[in-house]
Amino acid sequence: MSITVNLRRISNLPGRADRKVELCFRDFTHKTRVLQCENLAVFNEHFRWPHYGKGLSNEALTINVYNSSKFFSNRLLGRLVISLQHVVTTGRLLVREPLTDANYSLTDIFIELEIRFHPLEGTAGKWEGVDFLNIEDDKDESSLIIKNEGFDDPERAPTPPRPDPLERETRHLGRSLVPRGSEDEDDDDDYDEDLLDMEASNIILTPLLSRCRPLSRSSATSVPRVQSFQVNVIILEAQKLVGVNINPAVFIRVGNQKKHTATQKSTNTPFFNENFQFEFQEVTQNFLDKVIEIKVFHRKILAFLMTHIGTFKIDISTVYNQPDHRFYQKWAPLTDPADTRSGVKGYVKASLSVLMKGDALRIPSLPTSSSGAGDDIEKNLLLPRGMASERPWARFRVRIYRAEGLPTMEAGLMAKMSVTDRAIFIDPYVKVFFAGQQGETSVASATNCPVWNEEISFIEQFPPLAQRIKVQILDDSKMGDITLATHFLDLQQISDPTRNGFHPTFGPSWVNLYGSPQNSTLGDVHQVLNEGLGEGIFYRGRILLGLSMEVYSSPSAVVTDTGLLSMTKVRGALGKLGLRKKKGSKKEKQEGASTEESEEGGVEVPEAITVEIEEIHPFPEGFLGQKEEFLLFGSLFEVTMMNPSVGIKPISFELSIGNHGKAVWLGHSKKKQKEESRRSRDDLRRSREDLSDEVQSLLESDDDLDKEEMQNAEPENRSVTPAMRPWPTEYDRSFQCLQFQSPSTSRPCLYIWTQFENHTFRLYQASWLSKMADRLEKGLNEVESLLRRPRNKAKEHLVNVLLELVASCKQVSMFSEKRSQFRPNNLDKCRKAFIKKSLVLLARQAVRARRRITRNTVRQRLTDARKFLKKLRLLAIEPQSTIPDVFIWLISGSKRLAYVRIPAYSILFSLVEEQRGRDCSRVTTLYMKSPGGSASEIFAKLEVYLWLGLVKYSKEAINSLPEDFIPVYEEDEDDEEQKRLVLSGGRRKIPVSLSCQDSRYFQLRCHLYQGRGLMAADDDGLSDPFAKVVFGTQCQVTRVLFDTLSPAWCQCLVFDRVLLEGAIEELKQDPPLIIINIFDYNTVGSPKALGRAYAQPEFRPVECFYEKPRLHFFNVSMGRVQAGELLAAFELIELDYSGFVEPHLPKSVDPQELSYSDDKRFYVIPEGVRPVLKTFRIEVLFWGLRELKRVQLFEVERPLVKVECAGQQLESEEIQSYKTHPNFKEVVRYINVELPEQSYLHPPLTVFVVERRAFGHLALVGSHVVQNLMDYSPRNLGGEHEEEDVESKPKMRQNSLDINALTSMKNIGLSNLSVKQSKIPIKLFKLITAPLKKLKHIVEELEEEVPEKEELDWWSKYYASLEELEKQAAEEREMEEQRETDGANLTMANIEEEEEEIEMEDIEPPKRKKIATLKLYGGDLESEFSQFQDWLQIFPLYKGRGLSEDYEENEEERVMGKYKGSFLVYPIDPEDSEDTNCQITNGIPKNSPIKVLVRVYVVKATSLAPADPNGKADPYLVIQVGEQSLDTKDRYIPKQLNPTFGEVFELTVSFPLETELIITVKDHDFVGVDDIIGETRIDLENRFYSRHRASCGLALYYDIDGYNMWRDSKKPSTILAELCRKNGILSPEYRASEVKVLNKIFKIPPDAIPEELLKKTQQTLEEEDEMEEHAALSVLHRWGEMKEFLPGAMELIPEHVEIRSLMNQSSPGLPQKEVVYKKKESIFSLEESEYRQPAVLTLQVWDYDRIAANDFLGSIELRLSDMVRPAKASSKCTIDMAKERASPRFSIFRAKKMKGWWPMTRQKTAEDFEREEKEKQEAKKKRRSKKKKKRKKNKNKWSQLKKEDIEYTDNMGHTFLLMGKVEAELQLVSLEQAEANPVGWGRKEPEPLDKPNRPTTSFNWFVNPVKTFIFLIWRNYKKYIIALVIIAILTLFLVLILYTIPQQISALIVKG
Repeated sequence: MSITVNLRRISNLPGRADRKVELCFRDFTHKTRVLQCENLAVFNEHFRWPHYGKGLSNEALTINVYNSSKFFSNRLLGRLVISLQHVVTTGRLLVREPLTDANYSLTDIFIELEIRFHPLEGTAGKWEGVDFLNIEDDKDESSLIIKNEGFDDPERAPTPPRPDPLERETRHLGRSLVPRGSEDEDDDDDYDEDLLDMEASNIILTPLLSRCRPLSRSSATSVPRVQSFQVNVIILEAQKLVGVNINPAVFIRVGNQKKHTATQKSTNTPFFNENFQFEFQEVTQNFLDKVIEIKVFHRKILAFLMTHIGTFKIDISTVYNQPDHRFYQKWAPLTDPADTRSGVKGYVKASLSVLMKGDALRIPSLPTSSSGAGDDIEKNLLLPRGMASERPWARFRVRIYRAEGLPTMEAGLMAKMSVTDRAIFIDPYVKVFFAGQQGETSVASATNCPVWNEEISFIEQFPPLAQRIKVQILDDSKMGDITLATHFLDLQQISDPTRNGFHPTFGPSWVNLYGSPQNSTLGDVHQVLNEGLGEGIFYRGRILLGLSMEVYSSPSAVVTDTGLLSMTKVRGALGKLGLRKKKGSKKEKQEGASTEESEEGGVEVPEAITVEIEEIHPFPEGFLGQKEEFLLFGSLFEVTMMNPSVGIKPISFELSIGNHGKAVWLGHSKKKQKEESRRSRDDLRRSREDLSDEVQSLLESDDDLDKEEMQNAEPENRSVTPAMRPWPTEYDRSFQCLQFQSPSTSRPCLYIWTQFENHTFRLYQASWLSKMADRLEKGLNEVESLLRRPRNKAKEHLVNVLLELVASCKQVSMFSEKRSQFRPNNLDKCRKAFIKKSLVLLARQAVRARRRITRNTVRQRLTDARKFLKKLRLLAIEPQSTIPDVFIWLISGSKRLAYVRIPAYSILFSLVEEQRGRDCSRVTTLYMKSPGGSASEIFAKLEVYLWLGLVKYSKEAINSLPEDFIPVYEEDEDDEEQKRLVLSGGRRKIPVSLSCQDSRYFQLRCHLYQGRGLMAADDDGLSDPFAKVVFGTQCQVTRVLFDTLSPAWCQCLVFDRVLLEGAIEELKQDPPLIIINIFDYNTVGSPKALGRAYAQPEFRPVECFYEKPRLHFFNVSMGRVQAGELLAAFELIELDYSGFVEPHLPKSVDPQELSYSDDKRFYVIPEGVRPVLKTFRIEVLFWGLRELKRVQLFEVERPLVKVECAGQQLESEEIQSYKTHPNFKEVVRYINVELPEQSYLHPPLTVFVVERRAFGHLALVGSHVVQNLMDYSPRNLGGEHEEEDVESKPKMRQNSLDINALTSMKNIGLSNLSVKQSKIPIKLFKLITAPLKKLKHIVEELEEEVPEKEELDWWSKYYASLEELEKQAAEEREMEEQRETDGANLTMANIEEEEEEIEMEDIEPPKRKKIATLKLYGGDLESEFSQFQDWLQIFPLYKGRGLSEDYEENEEERVMGKYKGSFLVYPIDPEDSEDTNCQITNGIPKNSPIKVLVRVYVVKATSLAPADPNGKADPYLVIQVGEQSLDTKDRYIPKQLNPTFGEVFELTVSFPLETELIITVKDHDFVGVDDIIGETRIDLENRFYSRHRASCGLALYYDIDGYNMWRDSKKPSTILAELCRKNGILSPEYRASEVKVLNKIFKIPPDAIPEELLKKTQQTLEEEDEMEEHAALSVLHRWGEMKEFLPGAMELIPEHVEIRSLMNQSSPGLPQKEVVYKKKESIFSLEESEYRQPAVLTLQVWDYDRIAANDFLGSIELRLSDMVRPAKASSKCTIDMAKERASPRFSIFRAKKMKGWWPMTRQKTAEDFEREEKEKQEAKKKRRSKKKKKRKKNKNKWSQLKKEDIEYTDNMGHTFLLMGKVEAELQLVSLEQAEANPVGWGRKEPEPLDKPNRPTTSFNWFVNPVKTFIFLIWRNYKKYIIALVIIAILTLFLVLILYTIPQQISALIVKG
């Protein structure tokens, strides 16, 4: 923030003299230069005062004009004093005023100047937020005038009954400027604006429960765990690398692990195709922040002499957020961090994938494009979708101002020593991490409120490929730096990368820090929380941060993000309070810079990436807004279900917000705390005294500091409850609780007065969006539960949920337009527009989803709605939450046992209902957990009343208390002043406790019917479950049922005389919650938890007639894991108080007394609640057992199957010999059982596989629980009621008129809420370009040559299918991008309008494909066709414990085998119970042994895991079925991770002994055992018997010969006839162009029959039979359409290629059109390695030299599959042929032979530019004659060419020169032809090339000896010649010295 003055000129000055002007603001004076002039002085000088501290409303600027003199004192000519109040409000002031003399009289001297006020980021003075002061940039300054229309004509001014928002804003602003009296007088006025806004809408939304709210699985968090991760990097190739004749190699670094590829020689387009895997054992958050760095180097002879070409960086989080967690074959642009101005240095094609343990492995879409020029690099960059391909460099400025309330660490080791007087033992500094870079501030000594005022700036490309900025506060310790707290700035939350979005920006805003509760590093077990791993459980201070960004658009200009850059950087001691430089920190940039830069000059793009640390202006106190006082009020209503470890010691509860309310007595006394705080203030004052006088003048005085200390003194709070002794729960004493319902006990109240900046509008917005998400989640959960029932209304309910979502989006958008924000910064404004745009798109998607809901697509639309919920949750996150979260701690003695963290927005008060926190002013249920506890733990359950709000609303904290609860105030004195509710300072008197005046007795009946799918806790795979039901302070236990996972308790627990307090209406709307804890009983040891369920009781008041409850399903969860279901009913019956007897049950309750079972000692569920039973028959298909493991060290020999359901058991026959015949001889058996009439209430069915062993021992092999018998019921009984519900077509305008989704919402009136425009524009460009595209497509088709049928093979079909798949994927991406583009033009008014696109394509009949294609599946067939379990089901058998939060991870280890069979459940009449006919055997084949022929085609493997130390593998295949095994060990492929096998295996197997096919890929080793790389298993039996006919796929076309010859043993007509016979229908009837099957007629499309047959008018019998086969094949491809006539009809599998993932595999894929060759890697290699390179021919031309090194002249790369066609003559060969995608093009694989001319090019180097400059200079200096010029022109042919004919520039800015032309002939022959007709190497025989026309003798070296010496010797051996000359001179000098020394010595001796 600053004040700038532009002094322009002064006129009417007297005489001629030296003029000088002094400008003074706050005793800081600027002086102009001395200007000698007459009556006009033109200065045009700029002056700036950085400002912080107090406001400017009462400040003034003084200007003095002098006549300057060198010898005498200056003479004052005039003075001008200007008030700055108007400057603050307008931002700019133009002044032309006369000066005053010493007597304050006006003079004739006029001064002209301009004053500007520059606020900080996001601020615009006090008038910000008022609508009538918003000025557009292009408007005149006169718009600042506030015009009062009613002034001219008072009668004309309307007086509406309700003021509009503009008037309310004006009125509120006026009231704020008028001094007010007492607080009581304006209480009602404070509510004015909010009360009127409460009328925003009359929409009735779904109520949200606070008291009856379970612990959601998403909120159950635990301490971060170390997990296994794998990062897979595949480097395929590189293109357009910068350099000439380079040897590139790629280095990959992930975290601290490094790997590199092999070096490719002399190429700018190297091909690598190498796979690298990186294994990590890390915490998830740490792992995702790691950076993947790809560097390309030019490697020389010596390894350490490498030249860096370019780098690409991306963090793992960005990769993991992509679909399937991968980038697949994308181009990574390379840049040089040391040379940021040079642009892109090349591209590397790579695949990146991240695999986390537990993630489902998916296969990406298969590519078709070959590597290289065929790829569109710009459209396939390795960037997230939607990110621009051009990423300019940007500077990210992270500004660290100061911190407050950091932990003092006084409980550490130094505090226990008496050798120091320090009260604060931290020296904090800040370290910032971003995109692999880091920077740190200076160190502040011995303070927990440090002031840094420093900026850390990073240079990175924008948008950055990093998700988070890590800000960490550390303590500079001699024993090692210690992390105090960590905060992450998520760029997704502070930026919008979409169209019309905004750049990353933040603050300046306070950021709250959380971490460990311990105030010492010694033995801190929660130190990881300070590192940012996991949820912080304690407040650890706050830090003032700011973030801005500059995007460099060109080397001389910069686009600066608005905000923080207005504060000019300063250096020196300004704002530094005792800071020192961090030891070992990065060197700060000390280059001097002027503090005043010209506005016209831009910032240059930095030459290199550096991290700079600079000092900035201190942030002014109070600039974020004056602190306002808040009240946090809470009261405990219930404390129960406490962990028994609490014991009987007294406990208390602590309520805190920030550092306010913390129990200071835990570690030290209050007196010591006050003393330490006084010391810190003294140190702060002494550090301020050390500042210079100039800086001190701008700071506040010590008096202001003392005043601030008194104002900030913490008021008296009550934050800790009195100590209370816990008691065991009633009935069952398993838990502890606090008794608040006794007459002598009242509910304690806690309150805290605190001060924070008033930015509540941010929390209001977060609260509103969070409540929208809660409603949506609640509705979706209800839809999911409805889907479990037959004939449900899930579709209708989902429609209502989506309608409510749309209405809520409209409501938020409407309200956000009317509400203004108080002191918003740039992020607040941007987020407001971003949220509005996002809600429009969300509402649009919800309308689309609603229209497409049908009975059959409810589950799919439910999945889509879950995505809406995820987006809404992200929108609700507020990154600038200035008010810290609230903590409640359970304290026992001096130990903190448990905590709960409450977001501040959830309890913040607002008069607008939707802005109010969900739990504000309500009794809410909270769940406490111990620090570091597991996700499933609940240490205690609380019911708390919480309220947080401004002081002016504090009376609502008491008024909103539940009815019948009366506040009790503390009355220590009888004085009337003490009893006043309103105290001085606006604070109200807060009660210390609550007492209830009304209470009621209830009876709770818990009808526990059965549990389903519980976890296994015992070694045998079963459990002994029982349930503990907790309600209030009472707990009861059910009976224990042994050895079951589906306990049928059928028990009623009665809680008699439950006392509940409060109004009956509130209890009815939000009743208390019932918690059902399920445990496993152990005879020895404590019970093990199996899960927990939450239930809401059905409320039965006295005045209502009693209705029996219905059974409902309740989810059982254990932390994050779904742990089963509970079928139960809960009813809360109010007791009748009428009469003079004790409370009793109402007479309408039936039964009055529950029946009690004496033998089992429990109450039985009464009739009417217990389901009505009916006789059902369960038919069991016993097919066989597979893959049984050993049991108790013995193999299973004679197993049998037991089926148990509803207490009835059915046994199969005993298999006599499992090894020889594992199938059952007696296939079907049945039992009749009594089951509920409703099929969804059927109990689970349990399958046990046991074996009878010696001495009657029964060994359990494994078990399986069938959870839902409804899936095995006939469709007309248990399945969903099928209706003709056709999905509405959005393109039809008529449908939208019939069904209007938001008819009831028309009264909202949102037509003016536009995001962009109100109509979707018609795409006129598409109308014009569509015919052109079609014409272009025709031209491309004409250029493509139709292949001959003899040339095609199976691989042709494969690659044609790949190409077709890629085209489909590209079309889908284009359509999705088009939908996103159209979404930007939507508004809330037109979200229901459907797009109307005009298509110019004519509807043409489908054409027969030139090449028949295959069906390419992205995964295995089992996942596509429901594991082929259409009639034969596979039930895995489990055994062992499955009790853990990672239940799904150890599920495979518990599998003991498989049971194959099925079930059929249907009702029967009692008289039909003797009927032995079974329906399940209809259409089932015999169970006898059968032999089948199996052919296995293994095409290739991709991305195999490296098995050798060199990072490669030597793979081969092993095919195993039973005892049979085939392998290709003798044909292993050496050193290859992407082998192409092309193998066919044929085996004869017998069912049921050999049913599983195992395909194993092994690594061949010469020494030792071969390693298993991976394996996949295929169930052949289910494939063979499946009605999908997976035995042999249907080809696309029927051909009798060629590459697509029919492979099936049966013709299509035979297959169709067999299908009709098996389904019991007539044979198909063949007609002209159609086939009739039953009552369905199949039209035969024209592309199903070859054109040759269609064109014939007369056909032979053979041709008629062939026509019949084509028609039958067309019907077979559409056999799934017969399902409406034949329930058993299913889709038949086409001819296909499936991709089966191997163990430890990740992204598959392999580029096509390659050259395969073998060679040894080195002379030490034992075998040849197989290499795959793209079919690229490189022609290079070199200048041969016998003495010197050869000079590189030029080259051209020709991709044989797609290259430019050569020129017929040299004159037609131009440089345009060397450009990318030059046309025409051809393929040598089609043409076979080609001859012509190709241009040779070379990249222009720096030497070429220097030579051109020298030639230009020489041409100017030299003057030659015309003859010589003509002669030179004739000799120089290049001078006759234009510049564009000899050079060109590519899209990356690189210039290439034409170096010549080469004539070449290319011929493609087969290997047999090459061996039969060989050619010579070079010009050798046979078939030698013609010898070149060269002179036989050259005397050039003799004619020009000097030139020869210079070019051949001097240039190459210059250094050696110079060194030799120097050595010779030195040698001669030494010889002369040695020669003359004896003579000189003799002369000295003689002469003496």
